Amino acid sequence: MEDKIQSIHICFWFLEMDYNPVVKIEELSSSIKSIINQDLMYNNEGIHNLISMPRIQGMSKDNMYFFTMSLINANLSINVKEEMDNDEAILLVNNLIQLLYDLLKRIYDVEIIYTSIKLELISLDMKKKSEFSQILHLNEDDYHDFSLRKGFNKDDYYINYIINLNREYNYNISKPANNIQRDLFDRTMLISLQEATLSKEYLLYIIEINDRYAYNNDSKYRTSKENIRGMILELKDILENHKYKRI
Repeated sequence: MEDKIQSIHICFWFLEMDYNPVVKIEELSSSIKSIINQDLMYNNEGIHNLISMPRIQGMSKDNMYFFTMSLINANLSINVKEEMDNDEAILLVNNLIQLLYDLLKRIYDVEIIYTSIKLELISLDMKKKSEFSQILHLNEDDYHDFSLRKGFNKDDYYINYIINLNREYNYNISKPANNIQRDLFDRTMLISLQEATLSKEYLLYIIEINDRYAYNNDSKYRTSKENIRGMILELKDILENHKYKRI
């Protein structure tokens, strides 16, 4: 049973900007139109404070892509709606990360000090749940959920694997005519699980790779396209050989 990729997250960290990136929003909007095909939202918050607050954000019409940019980072999250195999995921990540790298350098000339790629995968293979329970000497009847994390460095990279046990429930919620997704989620927090039905139990695997290790060891280090290609190749090897399951 193949694991399903649920989401992809790309993040560039750069030295703090000394101006609000909104001043170049028209050029950014034009350059990112192939991903974010709606008008970008922005604020005119000053600089030097609240440096991680998004100054720019935008979402694609189909809600697949969500982009944010602050004074210190730029993020692109991809909500994978259809089945995507490993090769397709690697190709998508490679295309998007190259596009974003180029436009950030061209438009803002930022110094990218490190870059992160994160994948979230859903696995319905609950045999792994029993294996992890045995490794941790846990009786499956004695816990409701668990989370395991392994972090290490390889070459210039930090690599993190996280495994979470997740459950989804069906809630009998009356939907008012003007309901929004956030209200529906918040209403689930008011309902006892005694009144809900378990619909799915699965393992959520998170793979994250970044080149901060190189930056930590050399403050003059800056992410290059060659570094990005190295991360892509490492991610491809992790997926192909299911290394993220070996905690």
